[in-house]
Amino acid sequence: MRSDGSRSTRPNGFSLVECLLVVALLGILATLAIPSSSAVQRRLELESGLRRLRVGLDRGRMAAERDHHPCALQLSATGWMAPLTGDLPACRVGVTPLAESGAGALELRSNLPDAVRFSTNGLVLDGGLVVLSHPGQAQALCLVIGLPLGISRSGVYRGDPGGSLSSSLCQPSDA
Repeated sequence: MRSDGSRSTRPNGFSLVECLLVVALLGILATLAIPSSSAVQRRLELESGLRRLRVGLDRGRMAAERDHHPCALQLSATGWMAPLTGDLPACRVGVTPLAESGAGALELRSNLPDAVRFSTNGLVLDGGLVVLSHPGQAQALCLVIGLPLGISRSGVYRGDPGGSLSSSLCQPSDA
């Protein structure tokens, strides 16, 4: 303040340009710190698809055991469904879609036979490997179906999902 009693003409606070610049910089930093919501969505779709594969397999086992009658399920690109061929009926309540309606496009590859069969005591009679991937996701998930109890392990597929399938490439996830 001046000694003659007049006030200083210097404005207090920030200018509009300074405020906009700070907000823009904070927005840029926030987008770098927060993972892309579409990447998170793809990862969640993959994890949900893997859970649905496990649930369908468990439902098939439980249906065969509960009904005291052997049954079968077929794995298609859309999930577990009634077998198109074979002598065994479909396992009741075993039919399970791979993804919720409206979900993204999951890609499924497996070396399972046409129909996965379940004995009257709930044992799995056919095994193999299922690899689940998403076109926009670098990492694929896998499920090894071992005999006679079903799933022996699930995790991350460390090979090329489009190449030759090998259960030795299905490794536990790092997380």
